[in-house]
Amino acid sequence: MTLQKWKNHSLVTDAEFIHNLKLGYPVEVFCLTTCQTVAYGKIQDLSDDTVIVHGRRFRRNGCAFFGFPGTAPYRELKTS
Repeated sequence: MTLQKWKNHSLVTDAEFIHNLKLGYPVEVFCLTTCQTVAYGKIQDLSDDTVIVHGRRFRRNGCAFFGFPGTAPYRELKTS
């Protein structure tokens, strides 16, 4: 697991999870106990405590979720 992945692709906030859910982007579910990827696919449902991927429910505080956060700040282009 690379540091870049943790920094740039971690899903933390509700807005980041909802963004991936609405656009249908796949997410990776990484178990913090076994240090292995346990699921990969589209988010089917989301609640305050859990995320459902491929019909399996994962606790948000027991797994790391990687996807496309979509919260990168947009830069304004300066024209002269």
